[in-house]
Order: sequence, then C-alpha cells, then structure tokens
Amino acid sequence: MPYRTLQAVPSPGRLALSIALIYAAVAAGWIIYSDRLLAVWVHDPVRITEAQTWKGIFFVLSTSALLWGMIRYGFASLWSLQQRLADREAAFRVALHATRLGLWDYRVGRDTVDTSEAVAQMLGYAPGTFRETVAGWLERLHPEDRELTRARFRNYVEGRTRDYMCEYRMRLADGSYRWFRSAGEVIERDAEGRPTRLIGTYLDIHEQVEAFRRLAESEARARLYLERMPIGCIVTDTDWRVIECNAAFQQIFGFEADALRGRSLFDTIVPESARGQTEVVLARLRNGTFDAHNVNENLTRDGRRILCEWFNTPIRDADGKVVQLLAMAIDISAREATERALADSHRRLSDLSARLMQIQEEERGRLARELHDEIGQQLTAAKFNLHAIGRATLADTARARLEDCVQIMDLTIQRIRDRALDLRPSMLDDLGLGPALAWYCQGQAERTGVAIELQCPDGLERFAEPAETAAFRIVQESVNNALRHGAPAHVRVALVRDDGFIELEIEDDGCGFDPAAPSDGRGSLGLVGMRERAELAGGRFRLSSAAGKGTCIVARLPVQRREAAP
Repeated sequence: MPYRTLQAVPSPGRLALSIALIYAAVAAGWIIYSDRLLAVWVHDPVRITEAQTWKGIFFVLSTSALLWGMIRYGFASLWSLQQRLADREAAFRVALHATRLGLWDYRVGRDTVDTSEAVAQMLGYAPGTFRETVAGWLERLHPEDRELTRARFRNYVEGRTRDYMCEYRMRLADGSYRWFRSAGEVIERDAEGRPTRLIGTYLDIHEQVEAFRRLAESEARARLYLERMPIGCIVTDTDWRVIECNAAFQQIFGFEADALRGRSLFDTIVPESARGQTEVVLARLRNGTFDAHNVNENLTRDGRRILCEWFNTPIRDADGKVVQLLAMAIDISAREATERALADSHRRLSDLSARLMQIQEEERGRLARELHDEIGQQLTAAKFNLHAIGRATLADTARARLEDCVQIMDLTIQRIRDRALDLRPSMLDDLGLGPALAWYCQGQAERTGVAIELQCPDGLERFAEPAETAAFRIVQESVNNALRHGAPAHVRVALVRDDGFIELEIEDDGCGFDPAAPSDGRGSLGLVGMRERAELAGGRFRLSSAAGKGTCIVARLPVQRREAAP
C-alpha cells in the first residue's frame, strides 16, 4: 500500500501551551457565567451555597474530562506518528539492505560521522568496532581521488553545485581499494540558510566499475583488431549504410572512411549485376541469420570490378534485436585467377597423363605383338631346325645337348608368350573385360597357389576400350600388390554392373597395412597409379586397410557400351 504523507506535529511546548490556554478559557468562562446564572435562577442563600458546591464538583469533573480528552488526543496523535515512523524506518532499512546501501549522517562542524552497520561491513570492519571520522574518511580515500572528492563535497556544501554525487576509491580494512559511489543531501540549515546536517549513502560499485573497465579494454582491443586486421571489415546499420570501416577495407575499395560513412553500400561498391544477390543476403542478416556467406563482384572507387568473398554477421542489442551488421571482405580476384590457372594446369596434366597412359598401352600392345609374332615365330623356327638336326645320326652326347637346347627353347617361347600377355592380353581386345579377368585370375592362381575368386556376371557386354583397359589394369595392379606384399590365402575379385557404371572390388585376407603410415614409395606408386586411372576415367577410388585385417580396394568407373564395328 502507498505511504501517506506524514502530517506536521507541533512541538511538546506548543502542545502544552495550547492545552493550558484552552483550559484557562474554559475555566474563566465557567466561573464568570456560572455565578451570574446562579444569581438569576436561585435567590435563597442556603440553596446558592449548595448550588455553588455542586457547581464546583461539576467544574472539576467537566474540566478533568476535557483535559483527559485533549491529552488523549495529543498522545494518540504522537503514537500514530511514531507507528508510521517505525514503519517507514523498517521499510527504509529493508530498502538499504536490498540495495546494499550504507548510510552516513554528517553534522557540519563535528569531527565524527554517524554511519550504519552496512558501512562498516562494506569497509571490512566489525560493526561494533568501527567509528567514522572526517579525518579517517579523508585518510582512507585513494591518493588519486582525494583532492577531487574533497572539492566536490565542499562545492556542494558551499552551494556552488546543486547535487552531490561522487565516485571514488576507499581503502578497506585489508589494505585493498574498492570503488564506491557516494550521494548526499542537505536536510537541515541554520537561520542564515547554511547547511548544518547532511545525510547520504554509500554504494559499492567496484564490480560495476571493473566490468566497465574490462568492457572498455575489450572494445579497445576489438577496435585495434579491426584496424590492424588484414581483412576488410565494415560496420553498417540494417540498411547497409556505413558506420565505420578499417584501413584494409579502404585499401581494397579505394574509398576513404569519411567518403563512405553514412552512405549505402548499394550506392558505392555493389554493382547492379550483384544487387539481387546482395539484397537476399541483407534480408537474411536482418532476420538474424548468422554468418551469411557469399561471393560476388564489387566495384572500386576507380571503377574496377573485383571479386570478393564476404562473411557477414548480425550484431544484436541486449534484447536480441539486430541493430547493426558486420561484414568482412576478402579480395579473391588474384586467388580466383590463380585457381583458374591451377585448374587449367591440372586439366592439362590430366590430359597429358591420360595421353601417356594411352601411349603406354599402345607401346605395350606393340611390344606384345612383336614378342608374340616376330620373336616368337623366330624362336619357333629355331626350334624346328633343332628338331630337324635331331633326326640326323648324332652321337649320344650331342643328342643329349640338342634335346636340352630344345627344352630351353620351349621354356623361352612360353616365357615370351607370358610376358607378351602381361604387357597386353590379346583377349582383352578380342573377347572383352570378362574373359580377360577370368584368364588373368586363373593364371595368377596357378602360378602362385593362392585361391583367387572371380565374381563376374556371365555374358558381360563389351565396353569402350579406355574403360575396359582402366578396369583390367586396376584389377591387375591390386592383385599383384596383394600377392607381392600381403601374403594372402584368398583374394576375391568382384565386378558389378550398375546403370552406366561398373564397380570393382578387390579384397584379400593378407597382412594389410596402415594407409596413413609413411611408406618407402615402392608400394605407394601402384596405389597412386590405380587412383589416377580411376579419376582419369571419371570414376572414384577408395582404399581401406588395417594391419592384420587385409586390404579392400573399390573402384567405380563410368562405362559406355562399345559400338559394333561397321
């Protein structure tokens, strides 16, 4: 409930004087007028004496009742006022405690200052042992704040300022200093209007001051970072009117900060071709989307067009409302040109690598044909000549040597044929990928004794020659690596046809390896070659392995059906 304004109460002397005057007036009026009335109404002297007695008794009783009523009214008013004052004091104490305020009461000219218990607690003293004095207060003030604080208090007391409020540091009982805010007001003055009594409060604002100090330091650091950051940074309002920008931004776009401040980015650095995209980004930022990233063309002051990468962030107030925008720009024109050049170089290298692989396959095919057709035929002819010589009459020793030469010739012819097939299996060109894989897996299993399982659909159609070659070489290199380095007991080769793709999976149960571990380079060249073949064919390559858990290679290649020869 709201407090009522306290009514003015007269001083005790004035109240007693009022009661005495009222009593004297009533008594004088009674004496004068009662005797006159008795003389008019009663003529018998005996009855007049009796009436005078009753008149005296009535006067005593009536004046006693009057005095009782007046005194009771006075004390009731004082009691009611005391109760209201007690309520006000209790509420005031609660308010002081809730707001952590300490109360001081200073009478001008005295050396002591009355303080509440909260002041002692603020300063780190026991309430019963602390007694404030003017000299003690001045001595506790921080040396840097003492003169300014004294001057402000003196100016207020002498009437040169209307209000007294001052913030300063005071030393605590443990020797440390804390920030306080002191505010006071004159409540009593002498006859000449000079202050005689002041009452005020202390408020501990140390945490608040420290928070403001840390905030100021943080803002200073942020501003320093903004100014020194090599990335162009700009702060705008929600309509992208410039508030401030750093030196890097000015250098990128060629504008001075004063020339940008207050102007919209749409009128300065955003070309018409990028306006639509920029408005979409601005709408997202106004809605609070964090880190709206975009790349678009921008204009410099001299009219050049540059490509910039933007990182944008909304800035919110304490209520979470977007009030400003922070945008960071990186000029990626040179980087874009470098990336294009690098992409062109990578494309040319890929074309060169593909051409080299094609030449390698052509050279392998030529060597295979030469070994099989020319050298093979010549060795076969030499073998026939040896057989012809063997039919002649020879000594036993010469015949034994001749038969040994024939066996060597047979072995050489077989090895040349094997090498020719390794270089370029003729059935890959003649019969296709499926029969070539079956021949290769069977031959490797027979030569090494390792079980090699081929899972390939029957009647696999013919594909374009580059795809068949890439698939066969990936299987060949994977199986060779497994047999050479993994010591497996079983190797599985699977081929799956999948809507314009073939997927190869080569899995072994060998010793495996850690793909992330450094290698001597010999084994990794085969993996690099397989990955390159897959990527040049437009496919994907994946390898998974672990020590003691074997190796699995998966290659997915796009394929096209081979057109029939005319």
